[in-house]
Amino acid sequence: MIEAGRDHPGTRALRSEVCVIGSGAGGAVAAAVLAEGGRDVVLLEQGGHYTAADFNQREDSMIPLLFEDAGMRATEDGSIVILQGRGIGGSTTHNLCYCFRTPEPILRRWEQEHGVRDLASFEESFERVEAGLHVQQIQEEELNALNVAIRRGAEHLGYHGLVARHNRVGCVRSGFCLLGCAYDVKKSMRVTYIPRANNAGARILADCRVDRIEVHPGGHRLVHATVLDRAGRPHGELTVEAAVVVCSAGAIMSPLLLAASGLGGASGQLGRNLHLHPSIIAPAVFQEPLHAYYGIPQAYYIDEFIDLERDPRSGIILMPISGPPFLTATNLPGFGRKHFEHLRHLSHMGGLLALLHDQSSGEVEAGRGGRPRIRYRLEPDDRRRLIEGLKHCVEVLWAAGAERVLVPYHDEPLVLRPQDGVSEIDRVEARGGELTLNSTHPQSTCRMGEDRSRSVVNSYGELHDTPAVFVADMSVFPTSLGAPPQITTASLGDRTARHVLDRWPELRG
Repeated sequence: MIEAGRDHPGTRALRSEVCVIGSGAGGAVAAAVLAEGGRDVVLLEQGGHYTAADFNQREDSMIPLLFEDAGMRATEDGSIVILQGRGIGGSTTHNLCYCFRTPEPILRRWEQEHGVRDLASFEESFERVEAGLHVQQIQEEELNALNVAIRRGAEHLGYHGLVARHNRVGCVRSGFCLLGCAYDVKKSMRVTYIPRANNAGARILADCRVDRIEVHPGGHRLVHATVLDRAGRPHGELTVEAAVVVCSAGAIMSPLLLAASGLGGASGQLGRNLHLHPSIIAPAVFQEPLHAYYGIPQAYYIDEFIDLERDPRSGIILMPISGPPFLTATNLPGFGRKHFEHLRHLSHMGGLLALLHDQSSGEVEAGRGGRPRIRYRLEPDDRRRLIEGLKHCVEVLWAAGAERVLVPYHDEPLVLRPQDGVSEIDRVEARGGELTLNSTHPQSTCRMGEDRSRSVVNSYGELHDTPAVFVADMSVFPTSLGAPPQITTASLGDRTARHVLDRWPELRG
C-alpha cells in the first residue's frame, strides 16, 4: 500500500527485511525487484504521493510540489541551478524521457579504471528495465516544430544527429512533461515500478525524510525518519528495523545521509567527485511561430561533438529545449523591459542546449541545518568545451532559421543575428562574462569500484565499510556518464536488487 505519512502523526515503528530510501529511478526499481523476489520491503520517500489528478499544469504550484527547494537548489556560489525531483517517482515524474543505455566506452572505463565487475549483468538489466518502462523509438510524426527545425539546422551543417527513444506510450503531446504528466502516458516510476512494488506487497510511505541509519552489531539496521506535514514541517517520527538498507536518495542527499550516519567514509571519498553534466541554453526567436511548448520537448539530439570511443572523458551533446512561460523566462537574459521584449515572442521561441560530459568535479557536505552545501568549479578546459558547445548551438539555430539567438550572459546579454557571427562570444568571454548554467544530472558522490581507497561502494553498490547497506542511484557512477542517466540509474537499481536476492541468506544474518 502507498501511505501519505502526513496522515500519520506521532511515533511509529515498523519492521521489514529491506528498507529502501528514495523512490526515483534507482529506489523504485530496487523496491519492486526485491518485493517481487519475496522480500518484505518498506520504501520511504521524503516527498509527497501525487497522482495525475494533482498535475494541474500550473508552474506556480507544480514546481514547488515536484522539485527540491522549489526548483532553486544551486551550487554554493549560485553559478549552477540543479533541478532535482521529490515525491513518489522522484525525477522520473518531471524528466523529459530520453532513454539511453550506458555507453559501452563508459562501461569499459568503469571496468578498467575502477575495477567494476560483471559488466554482462548491465546488459541483462538494460533489457529488463527498458521492457519495464516501455521504452520505444520516437516516431517521425511525433517530432514537434522545434525538433524538426533543429534537425534541419544540423543536417544543413552536416552534423550527425538522431531521433531518440523514450518511455511514453500514447503521448497526447501536451508539452507539460516538466510539470508531471496529467495523462499518465509518461511511463515514469510512479506508474510502472511503484505499482509493481505495491502489488508485490511493499509498504510505501511518502512524506518521510530519512535522517540517519543506525547499524547494530547484531546485524539489524534502524532507519530513523521524520514524518513531514503538507508544509514540510516535522509531524512525527518513524523507525524502520531492517536487515538490509538500500539508499537511493540521489547524488546530493545519499552522501549526506551516509555521513550523518557515520557510514561510508572510510576512503575519504564520500561526497566527493561530484559531476553535474552542466548545460547552457541558447534561446532563439524564429520568424515563423513554432509553439515549441507543444509536443514532445526533446525528441532529437546532436551527437556530432561527442565521440566516447575516441575520448571517453569529454564531449558535448546538443538537445532541443523548450518549456512553459516561467521556466522559459528564467533562462532568458536581460531585465525589465528588455526581458519582457524577449518573452513577448514566446510563440516564436525555441532553444538548444549544450550538455557537457564533464571532467570537472566538486563535493557535497552538510551545511547549516543539514542542508546540502554543494561546491563545484568548472575547470578551464571544460569551460572552453562548453563555450564551443554554445557556439555550435548558435550556429545550428541560425541554420534552422532563427532570426536571432539570445546568449544568456548576466551582465551583458548578447543578441546575435546570423550576420554577426559567433566571435562576439569570444569577446565577452575574454572579459570574464558570467553565464547561466543548469544541471539535472548530479552524480558520482558515492562512486563504485573495487579499490577501497578510491571508492565508497563495491561493484554492486554495497558500502565497503558497512555490510548490508547498499547505494543504488546516480551517486555510484564512477565517472561522469556522458549521456542522460535514466536507464543507467534504473538498471543499477535492478542489478543491485538482484544481487541482494542472490545473497539473501548471507545478508539477512
